[in-house]
Parts: sequence; C-alpha cells; structure tokens
Amino acid sequence: MNELIEKMTTRHAIRRFQKKQVDENLLQQILTAGLYAPSAGNNQYSRIVVCQDSEVNERLGRISRYMQFKGKDPKTISHSISAEQPSIQDDFTIMNGFYDAPTVLTIFTRDSQYSHDDAAMIGENILLAAHFLGLGACYVGRTGEVFATEYGQQLRRKWGIPEDMVAVCNIIIGYIDGPVPCSKPRKEGRIIRV
Repeated sequence: MNELIEKMTTRHAIRRFQKKQVDENLLQQILTAGLYAPSAGNNQYSRIVVCQDSEVNERLGRISRYMQFKGKDPKTISHSISAEQPSIQDDFTIMNGFYDAPTVLTIFTRDSQYSHDDAAMIGENILLAAHFLGLGACYVGRTGEVFATEYGQQLRRKWGIPEDMVAVCNIIIGYIDGPVPCSKPRKEGRIIRV
C-alpha cells in the first residue's frame, strides 16, 4: 500500500493528551497544511484561530459539552465511540468537550453555500498533518452553537473575526496520552460502481 494512503488509514480521533504544549515548529507545519486546503473558488477567506490559553479552552470546552447534551439526559445516549480514547458520550464524567487539549483551533469561514465544505477541507488537512507529524487530533463540531453564546461572541470580537464569518468547527491537537484506537472494520456496500 502507498505510504500516504497507509497513513490516512491509520489516523484516529485522539481525545487524551499530555499536558505539554505542541512544539511551535510542528504547529506551523500543521497550520500551513490547513492553509493549503482547497477552498470554493480559491477564495482563501477562512481564518484559523489558534488558542493555547488553557482557561479559554476549558471554558469553551465546557460550553461545547453542554451544547452536545442540551435538553437531553446524557445517560440516555447509548453510543460507544472509543474505549481507548473515550468521547463525552462514552464517559459522562468528562466535563470538557475539548478534552483538555493544549491547542484548540477554531475554523471560521465566510457564511456562504460552501462554508462547511471549506472548513471540512481545512480540518482534514490539519488532522492528517497532525497524524503524519506524530500528534493526536480530533474534529469537534457544535462550534457554531458555542460561538453563538455571549462568551463566544465576546471572543469573536476580541479575536477580530469579521461579522460575515461563521464558526464551523474546532480541531483539538496535542501529544497523545494513552492507547491509540484500533481501526474498526469498514462497512460493506459503501462503494457503488455504476
């Protein structure tokens, strides 16, 4: 198998991180990979906010967790995501939806028909770059809801995010702590040849 394809098939969501901050050289490589992602019409309008402030990340992570279970009893959600790298749906004692990651990226894009597409492209490049460089990373949704809160709006203003942009996703990054998940078998019938 091609080395690049093999790396792509071994990337997994990581939610347990060591306490140390991501090396700046590695982070710059990851961010560069994100900037080179395709964008609709090559608009390159997206912004990647890098937050390494543990207090801000903790507060946003708690809001993110709250948004996941808003109006629901977490104990009624039976879904196993990962025994090795549990999610907030696997372990209800995890209070931070960013899993105490030392680096949290927020991807903002122009509010348009292609905003989620542009952010997904950036996010995937970042996830793969982190994996290739030996770091753990995880895509976290609910970002639009988090940044619609009063605290989220305060941060947007503080960070200078233009009004015509929407918060689409977060990518959490750090050095892996604990076991890496095993690949789950791929479901049959997902490729249709015509």
